[in-house]
Amino acid sequence: MDISEYRRQSEAELEQAARQQPSFRDLLERSRRDAGPNAPASSQGSPAGDDLTAAIAVLRDGEADERLRSAALQVISGAVDGQPELFDILLEVLRDAARPADVRIAVLDVLRQISFRMAAFPAKRPDYLAALRSIIDDPDAELRQRAIGILAREKDEYVQRRLIDGLEGSSEALVPAEKAIQYLGYDVHAEYFPLLRRIVEHPPTPAARTEAVRLLAADPSSTDLLLTILCDKGESSDVRRISAIGLQSAAPGQFEEQARRIVLDDDEDDQLQAMSITALTHFADPEALSRDDELTGRIAQLRTKPPSGEVEQAAASYLSKHRT
Repeated sequence: MDISEYRRQSEAELEQAARQQPSFRDLLERSRRDAGPNAPASSQGSPAGDDLTAAIAVLRDGEADERLRSAALQVISGAVDGQPELFDILLEVLRDAARPADVRIAVLDVLRQISFRMAAFPAKRPDYLAALRSIIDDPDAELRQRAIGILAREKDEYVQRRLIDGLEGSSEALVPAEKAIQYLGYDVHAEYFPLLRRIVEHPPTPAARTEAVRLLAADPSSTDLLLTILCDKGESSDVRRISAIGLQSAAPGQFEEQARRIVLDDDEDDQLQAMSITALTHFADPEALSRDDELTGRIAQLRTKPPSGEVEQAAASYLSKHRT
């Protein structure tokens, strides 16, 4: 998912959540009634025109009801364009390690949303990124991972270096190896490829190996490694399919040779065969395919007696396009 789609999805999620909630005023009045005369200041009523002051008080109240706090955050979010200093209040709460993790996560979600639309955000961006960097070692795994994810999408060099250090073992890992590799994928550098190849050869986990193979598709010097993986039937089907995708990108000619071999092999993985037929259908040289009677005959056979529905569908599409 690219950053534009990520932003659109985030905006839609927050807008939907806001529509499903009662108004801040309703929740505040309900909280005041439930709490009675001894209610904390954040739960006391306030003039209708002063919702923002009440919302800030609710946010700073460590004991505020979750729904009330969520509504307060929406009030603050709605006012931040006209009062950019509210962004600093949110950053203050995010940085405060003494606050419950769920409060800080909720604030981070709102900060992320504001960052997509706030006209004054460029001036606040350095402080925002600094606040995110300050919590990537937080004890709470969810808060830590969310902050790292945002920084990775921002192609932040500091978090990239910390992720690399964790993978290399020179410092404690911020996240599991497979997640670290996914985050590095937002901004792949050539200097990462030797490490990724080492992970493929000596993986900390199977999932980390899979993610490393996925990123090596961007490395022309890893073509031989991808080819070796694709040809090895002892590899998992998922890893072989990912290596096939990488090989198609890095070396289309070699991929077509292997795709043909896979289709002709009676003992090959069904999904890999279906993928190979589909790739040949749409990307191989039509003139060369028209002369390849052996391949066409094999695909016709698979269309008649397919090992799976995926192979049958792929074979039918190939024959429709290439058989004369």
